[in-house]
Amino acid sequence: MKKTIIATLSAMVLCACNPDTWNLDVIGMVSGSCAGIDQRVEDSFDYNAKHGLPLIKATSESYNVYVATDTHVDRSRVNWERFINDYRADLNCPLAIHLGDLINAQNHWDYMKRPLDSIAPNPLKKDTLLAVAGNHDIYFKQWSQYLRLWKTSTYYAIVETPSGKQDLYIFLDTTEGILGKKQTDWLKKILSWANDQKFRHITVCTHTHLFKRDSSQGHTSNMPLEETYALLHTLKEHKVDMFWCGHDHSREITNLGSLTAIIVDALFDREPHPAYMVATVGDEPIRYKFVEVPPQI
Repeated sequence: MKKTIIATLSAMVLCACNPDTWNLDVIGMVSGSCAGIDQRVEDSFDYNAKHGLPLIKATSESYNVYVATDTHVDRSRVNWERFINDYRADLNCPLAIHLGDLINAQNHWDYMKRPLDSIAPNPLKKDTLLAVAGNHDIYFKQWSQYLRLWKTSTYYAIVETPSGKQDLYIFLDTTEGILGKKQTDWLKKILSWANDQKFRHITVCTHTHLFKRDSSQGHTSNMPLEETYALLHTLKEHKVDMFWCGHDHSREITNLGSLTAIIVDALFDREPHPAYMVATVGDEPIRYKFVEVPPQI
């Protein structure tokens, strides 16, 4: 037993000596995020109050939303660049979403951001890329770096069609596998307002998934059962159409009456089966497909 503990600690120390090899969740958990869930939510609310929330204009009644997750960008970002090129080439895509774990470990934010600056936007369209934080994004006390680039992790955005129909996208911080009281109260308030406004579709986006049939992510896997039950009840009570999440790296689709919960495949370059999702949003139920990309391993 002692040998096992010593070997584990030695491996952690060796990984910690080289930032490029930091890929152990346990090290990030020990290092922590500085700000807890309630503080992160407050930081997000402060930004939202000062700068407002996105209102995105679609150019048609039916449009595409490109959804990626778990790119874990480090020195390699081939799949991330492919995703940016693809959504910017689609003239009917006003909105792209990243579901968290944008980077793999500490000091990788510049590698993640560089393609956004270097790949030119399509001059024929306006597009918006929105994100929600993942556990790797706040590990190693990186919440301040996340805020510097993405500004907020608890917020909503509205997409409006030419005829005035509106779709609501809600983004939640689940980086620690919990919502916290402030965020839960805010979510219920926003959903009650959304039902009064009669949005065409309501989609909730998080990093951590509600449920998964395996335990591949170990200690950072599903949310606590109490939070899962409470959140699921809230989503169904307020007629949410879609729940999009990542974290587990493998696709899973669960239909719960009118609610569809989708775990999107990871787009990590070292993932054996990387893919992203394209959802088509219109008057009919939201359709979706998965675009598989060549693995880089």
